[in-house]
Amino acid sequence: MKDLFRLSRYHWLFLFLVMAFCAFATAFLSFQLINIAMANLEFIATHGLMGIVDGGLLQFLSILTKGFLIVTLYFCFKGMEAELLQRWRRIDR
Repeated sequence: MKDLFRLSRYHWLFLFLVMAFCAFATAFLSFQLINIAMANLEFIATHGLMGIVDGGLLQFLSILTKGFLIVTLYFCFKGMEAELLQRWRRIDR
């Protein structure tokens, strides 16, 4: 399992494709998250406690989960970016 997270063992093209997927997913989920969060806040502000009971709290927990997923995808992107830049700098020497 430890060997799975060692990025130096993967081909550069695979890392680049996964990095591109992470960037796309981060951007898409972030845009979607903003829209859902604004709608959730408006729903709770309009309906108050009854809105929380009717699903506002569950939707808020879903928003938090998506936020953690976005942060995880961003960290994956940055890790692969750092590995690819390190390899690129080694080629120049």
